[in-house]
Amino acid sequence: MQATELPVEPRERTGKEAVAKLRQTGRIPAILYGAGGEPRALTVAEAEFAKALRLHGQRLSLLTLKIGSQSETAILKAIQRHPVHERIEHIDFLRIALDKPLSLEIPVRIEGVAAGVKFGGVLQQMLRHVRVKCLPTDIPEAAVADVSRLEIGHVLTAGELTFAGTTVELQTKATDAVVSVTVTKYEEETAAATPGAEAAAATGAVAASAEPAQPEVIGEKEREERRLKKDEGKSGREKEKAELKEVKAKEEKKK
Repeated sequence: MQATELPVEPRERTGKEAVAKLRQTGRIPAILYGAGGEPRALTVAEAEFAKALRLHGQRLSLLTLKIGSQSETAILKAIQRHPVHERIEHIDFLRIALDKPLSLEIPVRIEGVAAGVKFGGVLQQMLRHVRVKCLPTDIPEAAVADVSRLEIGHVLTAGELTFAGTTVELQTKATDAVVSVTVTKYEEETAAATPGAEAAAATGAVAASAEPAQPEVIGEKEREERRLKKDEGKSGREKEKAELKEVKAKEEKKK
């Protein structure tokens, strides 16, 4: 990675009041530290820094900080923004030595169109940065994830990322999932609904077979026959009672 030159100025005054006045003049407070050197309070022109971000983009770009006639090699360590309007409020620069490897995170860049997406799958990105170790001059702009051969249900891991010809040591676990292709929510719901519909149909069939029997419908003739049978049974019982009463009366007379 080629270093981006960024002009900065020493900052003499610190404190909230001094920082507030500094921001009013269009400059951002910053600090440079690391590599065994003394921390240095700096200021950066807001317009210059915004231009550098637009041109070089990534937060871990290699920088050459121009401090008057001096220069310091650094990387962009952190940016603090206002929580509401997101204006940059402070910048941390980490001083580095060009001959010593450093450990840092770089962004993941997806390239290609996944084969599974062409058949209705959805591309999901699980990791947006991976950690690598390399010399400052070998810092890649991004870890490239080529997803063109990724089918539905397949996963691309960190070990399959490429680094644009630079020599780096991957410190993120090689087995960590970076990108996958999954089925759409609609397809999942359809698949889940199909067995449910069959079960509902089966339940309906069972319910239909288990319906209670309808009351028997009889005609006038059958009703009359049943009534006669009922009356005959009643007459027979009354006749038996009369005979029993008569027998008892005869026995009483004999006494």
